[in-house]
Amino acid sequence: MKMQNLRGLACAVLLGSALSGAWASVEVSGVTLDDTVTVGGTPLTLNGAGFRKRGYFKVDVTALYTTQRVNSVEALEKLPGAKRLELIIQQDLSGSQASRYFLIDFEASATPAEFAQLINEVSQIGGIYSALPKIKKGDIVAIDVIPGKGAMASLNGTPLVPHGATSPFFNNDLLAKIFLRMYIAGKTPAELHDNLLGLSTSMREKSSSTPAATDASAKAASAH
Repeated sequence: MKMQNLRGLACAVLLGSALSGAWASVEVSGVTLDDTVTVGGTPLTLNGAGFRKRGYFKVDVTALYTTQRVNSVEALEKLPGAKRLELIIQQDLSGSQASRYFLIDFEASATPAEFAQLINEVSQIGGIYSALPKIKKGDIVAIDVIPGKGAMASLNGTPLVPHGATSPFFNNDLLAKIFLRMYIAGKTPAELHDNLLGLSTSMREKSSSTPAATDASAKAASAH
């Protein structure tokens, strides 16, 4: 192959990478997020990410992973397949604080009838968080929804099991839906809502790799 053709091929590859953002990483509030995760054997892709505040303080970086892109809560709830909400904790929390936040957010995301229907599950989940001595900055809380199994939470990869239960899963479709609403609807600020649903990237930090890819592409084009 002639040198000119080789340069042309390199230029095309570099330009394609730059345009597709293949070299760019997603970073929110200093946290670099995985582009993909696997839940229940199913590969999921990052749908959107942002950070959550309580008062003046950032409490977590939130990432939503799905089997395909969604841009509304309704589409998310109807989407078949596994889903994950990942929370990278930004402030130390006691177990009682985490339990209180969960109860406040859950009640704000459910109708009175839904809350009454799920009172036993809410009590169990509140008990899980209350039993934790502390959730530390940098810890990862994942909430997974797996068809046929239900919803479960884990802390740094260890499933959180209700007291007296043999499984971490809550096999209840309504509970799974409200779990998702808690972090994307309910009292979720509009900016975080839009970032998680891919309607905005305002909470992402600009990746230093993107300009590098652009520079490399420019140099290759110049050489060509």
